[in-house]
Amino acid sequence: MFGKAKWIWLNKDPEPNEYADFSVNFNYNGGKVVLKLCAETDYIVYFNGKPINHCQFAGYRNEKYYDEDDITEYCVKGENTLLITVRYEGITTFCHIEDGAGLIYSLECDGTQIAYSSENTLGRLSPKYVHHFIRLITDQLGATSTMTNRGEACEYAPCREVNICDNFKKRPVKRIVDLAPTPAKLIDVDGRKIYDLGKEDCGYVYLRVNCKKATDIKVAYGEHIVDGCVRYLIGPRDFSLDFECAEGKNYFEQYFVRVAGRYLEVFADDSAEILEIGIIPTIYPITEKPCRLEGIEKQIYDVSVRTLRLCMHTHYEDCPWREQSLYTLDSRNQMLFGYYAFEETDFARENLVFMSKGKLPDGMLEITYPTENSNVAIPFFSVHLPVAVYEYIEHTNDLTIVPEVMDSMVGILKCLYSWRDETGLITNQGKPYWNFYEWSDGNEGRKGFGMEGTHDLLINCAFVYSCSCLEKICKISGYAMPEFDTEAIKKAIVENFLNKETGLYNNCLENEIYTVIGNTFAMMIGLGTEQTLKALKGEYKDAGVVPATLSMLAFVYDMILEHDKENGQVFVLEDITKNYTYMLSKGATSFWETIKGEADFHNAGSLCHGWSAIPIYYYNRFYNDKFN
Repeated sequence: MFGKAKWIWLNKDPEPNEYADFSVNFNYNGGKVVLKLCAETDYIVYFNGKPINHCQFAGYRNEKYYDEDDITEYCVKGENTLLITVRYEGITTFCHIEDGAGLIYSLECDGTQIAYSSENTLGRLSPKYVHHFIRLITDQLGATSTMTNRGEACEYAPCREVNICDNFKKRPVKRIVDLAPTPAKLIDVDGRKIYDLGKEDCGYVYLRVNCKKATDIKVAYGEHIVDGCVRYLIGPRDFSLDFECAEGKNYFEQYFVRVAGRYLEVFADDSAEILEIGIIPTIYPITEKPCRLEGIEKQIYDVSVRTLRLCMHTHYEDCPWREQSLYTLDSRNQMLFGYYAFEETDFARENLVFMSKGKLPDGMLEITYPTENSNVAIPFFSVHLPVAVYEYIEHTNDLTIVPEVMDSMVGILKCLYSWRDETGLITNQGKPYWNFYEWSDGNEGRKGFGMEGTHDLLINCAFVYSCSCLEKICKISGYAMPEFDTEAIKKAIVENFLNKETGLYNNCLENEIYTVIGNTFAMMIGLGTEQTLKALKGEYKDAGVVPATLSMLAFVYDMILEHDKENGQVFVLEDITKNYTYMLSKGATSFWETIKGEADFHNAGSLCHGWSAIPIYYYNRFYNDKFN
């Protein structure tokens, strides 16, 4: 696919956060021109001085993804200039695996290769960026990027060939699309330079500024201003971008860091006049299904859909502001809700296949994708891969996915099954495993819970439920179902976790606590009584049953609807209305990570989280006539 092209880099050893320009001139006399390329870590393509494409789809160490774009519309008769700026980040994050610096490209006209990356390609350190400065935004997102208009341009020189995997696949999903720039409006907050985008959004910061002298400008970004400013320093996190301005007029577009939020705050002295600041929004192109709801339910539905879209770019993201990471359980929610909100299901399919490739040596999955050696993985998230695959098949009837993910699904369940001990239960493992379930007491895998050698209700119930999903997949696709004695595990669950006096299931064998989500999963595998159902509906609050968070309410609601045919729908609708009108009353333009909002997680709560778009799913179930 790349013909004579080779992976190349500058004729020097790369250092983290390094930026390189690669330049090619060619003559055009007509025909279809196609550019194929892949970069480590990220790229921007300029054609005749205009940015036309950007954003590398991050791959695994043994599998890279390339882009193929028809760029004929940008070509002019005669000489044309192709400039590719590549950023080498040089660190492994929750979204990218460090695998060296490199670029490979091929330029073809009517199928004939007219230019390609080789040792003859000319490259240089880019004068538009500050090199080798490492400041993390978050551990999950990785390093920030600093632009400069004070850099000195060095001469172009021939490149060298580098050794990077040549197993290529085409980008599995559509490219993200940049929309028209959205300028932010200066608002009056105690004389601070705070700019409001009007709603939560996601994209790339642009800045137009006139400086009386060379000036450094910092742009902080965030989702709220409850402190009277943009809260951009949160523990070790730093949600800001730096720009080095020259004297006179400056213009920047920062395509190497996708930001999210509603507010931008500028830190600069009085020598800098901000002419315009805002973001270039970017979205995944997908068609929304029509909705004819009205009133508050229409408002809740629309904000839910917007929440989903803000968490869809190259893959699903838990949140666009703090992490932009692809988690198995988060994306299971996003897929399920998306089947009802969007016309396309390809995005869900390719995310499932992509996640299935992020395997640990024992068969479990990494915490996010793509990453490796993260020193932390969540068994409860891994075990939901078969659940998400079954739900995908249920909504699409697409069985072609099964061969691509079967080994991973079986590997996860076999690994968990091997963790049983003399109790008959799956036992919690130590590092690298984090025995996390949700952000609530007793479920965080901390504070005495989820310790190595202990036994949790949720992972055992989830294993049984996941096995039932895999069994259904095998039955309809012709695969043999591996042997797992789930009835023995269910028996052990009853013997070890059931409180016969209350009819509730304890969350942890070694440390007693009762939770709504634990009892929900017990009901999902056919256990539980009328007492258990009361716990799900919050009727055991005085007994100290820990309620479920937004991320888990879909499981809870499903069990209430299944076991309370008479009043379940009323309960679910009232609960949705209560939670989501509360967020709207607080000014939400997307729905939050938890009901505590920005104050959660030591003031680092996300105000846009894909797992919270639950109303889409239930409004479709209850008001089917409003969606057809």
